[in-house]
Amino acid sequence: MSNALGIGPNVMINRLVDQSGTPQDASLGKVAELRGELLQALDERRAEAERVTPEGEVPALSSGAVVDRLI
Repeated sequence: MSNALGIGPNVMINRLVDQSGTPQDASLGKVAELRGELLQALDERRAEAERVTPEGEVPALSSGAVVDRLI
């Protein structure tokens, strides 16, 4: 199995759905749910960063590790 650092965000979400044992016919719904959680977590991080610093740096979705940490 590969390292989460070498996986893109979309692939990581699909991987999390696959590992959760979600039935095939419900997998697209689970992907949408996790994508929503990811976007909500990014919004929360952005709001927190803006409270702390005016620049409000937010982690970039550059790897699967960031997705795994946020979800």
